[in-house]
Amino acid sequence: MERMLKIALILETSGGGSGRHVLDLAQGLSERGHAVTVIWSPLRADDGFRDRLFEMNRVRNVTVDLHRSVGLHDLKGFRDLAKVLKNSGPFDILHAHSSKAGALTRLLPKRGPVRIYTPHALRTMDPAISRLGYTIYGTIERMLALRGDPVIAVSQKERAHAVQLGLSPQQVSCIPNGASPVEGANRDRARAEMGLAPTDFAVGFVGRMVDQKNPQLFVEALRAATHHAPNIKGVMMGDGPLMEEVRTLAKDLPIELLGWCDAPSLIYGLDTLCITSRYEALAYSFLEALQAHVPLVTTPVGGAEETVQDGKTGYVLPQDPTPDALAAPLVSLATDPDRHRAFQEATAVLARERSIEKMVDATIALYQTSLTDFAVLPSHKAGQASG
Repeated sequence: MERMLKIALILETSGGGSGRHVLDLAQGLSERGHAVTVIWSPLRADDGFRDRLFEMNRVRNVTVDLHRSVGLHDLKGFRDLAKVLKNSGPFDILHAHSSKAGALTRLLPKRGPVRIYTPHALRTMDPAISRLGYTIYGTIERMLALRGDPVIAVSQKERAHAVQLGLSPQQVSCIPNGASPVEGANRDRARAEMGLAPTDFAVGFVGRMVDQKNPQLFVEALRAATHHAPNIKGVMMGDGPLMEEVRTLAKDLPIELLGWCDAPSLIYGLDTLCITSRYEALAYSFLEALQAHVPLVTTPVGGAEETVQDGKTGYVLPQDPTPDALAAPLVSLATDPDRHRAFQEATAVLARERSIEKMVDATIALYQTSLTDFAVLPSHKAGQASG
């Protein structure tokens, strides 16, 4: 029988997939009897993250001001984090999420709890990053990895990238994100909320309106697709700094801009979900589409190989597709009901393999292994994480 662990989950940004991952993990760990403390920064906190965290009665939460940008404020952030950990501990596991929390946590003295890092998409995965940026961020990751702490990639593509970057293959494990069906979700209700007609073939975009997600490509692909399949209607869920640019591009097109909304429930009303991101570790929208039995059309980002069987549950396109190249599979599915139905059925089978329960169990197994391989000694035995 596994022993109860005292675990700190640490993150700077609580929006998007990393925040949701931490909450799913915190809930699953606490339900299995582990003592969980979420240490988070309120500076960029998402309202949805706050609300759900505060509803978790068995999860303790503590705030510490951490900034996204690199600067002198990080010295204060480091001291404050160390103080919070001392006052809230002792802990068996410090599990840091995303780059800022990951860097500060791994810079703590080696003596003490096992430290684990989940990047949620290494910065160097961005194909648009400059050569200088790649060198700087890559060097930082390699230097921090020399401290020997386990690293969790959330997709095989992210793990392969980390190894290519210079991290030890034995140090980097792959534990894909998980999702569960949304309780009470209903296709007809979701379509009504999105204003869809029964004959509309709804193609969705879910994500922040930022350069990484490339929402402009979605709009231009819909512009091309509707010339060949007038029944296609676009639905974009999310907000962000590019919102007004997207709104201008989408003017006069059959695209609804919903802003922030209950995307996991509304996805059930879609016919296809389109991922246009330049890079990802494993986007939650992949998993939400699987649980809703919605086929995917995606760029070849992290998570595609785990969640899309090309030509069976969706389509994986080459890197940086043109709008016409992205439009083609959308038109194919919108004009071939039998093919679309077959994709839906295959997606339902694949969904059972990507549950939150499996993600939590795999994470606990890594914690337990790490407590053996990275014992609480003056220095950890580097490079012996579960693979």
